[in-house]
Amino acid sequence: MVITSISNEKVKFFRSLSDSKGRKASGCYIAEGANLIKDIPDPASVRFFFLKESKAESFAGLLERFSAERIVLSDALFDRISDTVSPAGIAAVLEMPRSSDISEINEDKVIVLDHVADAGNVGAVLRTAVAAGYQKAVMIECADPFSPKAVRASMSAIFKIDLCFCDRKSFLCSKNIKKYVIIVLDMLGESIFTYKPQGKFALVVGNEAHGVSEEIKAVGQKLSIPMTSMESLNAAVSAGVAMYLLESNRIK
Repeated sequence: MVITSISNEKVKFFRSLSDSKGRKASGCYIAEGANLIKDIPDPASVRFFFLKESKAESFAGLLERFSAERIVLSDALFDRISDTVSPAGIAAVLEMPRSSDISEINEDKVIVLDHVADAGNVGAVLRTAVAAGYQKAVMIECADPFSPKAVRASMSAIFKIDLCFCDRKSFLCSKNIKKYVIIVLDMLGESIFTYKPQGKFALVVGNEAHGVSEEIKAVGQKLSIPMTSMESLNAAVSAGVAMYLLESNRIK
């Protein structure tokens, strides 16, 4: 059966997941594209697959390990509800994983996103964090990492890192976080090229327009990325530079 109506209940459910309210209400999110779907770690986390009629058969091999229902949409309908400009023809609806509590954080290094507003930056930071060996990310009132844009930008990192959601006060008051050196990037800080982290640290990535909040800066070790002829870098780029330099300079 090929669905052609946008009024279909499952199609309406899919569309609701483009909105943060819909995701919170259902506990589900969308992963669109074969590259993301092949990296889904738990087949049981998938509720449905939506397939573009003209491409449905080409995904048979990819879907062999999944038992979730496969819903075929007409090409016109799939293109209409897709969040991408050039739809790949496959999308999964997944259950959100359990998020960590701030009291559970105990890793040697943690990435913290403080009011990062752009979903693309959120996804890009998580992607680099996973590549750099981070296992936990603390999300302080950021853009939703489960939005379609953030999930795509994460390039499957959303499946590979534990997320902890909290507000700024909870972060700063956490007994666990007090065991960490909090590192913030600041133009007036010590050069990150010469800083040698020792012990546990939490690297904080700030808002694109305003940087790291003053409250977190006040308790943090301020580091700067030396630049020539530029005042700043994109938030995700800065985070990537910092994550790798800190790991390279870490005192073992």
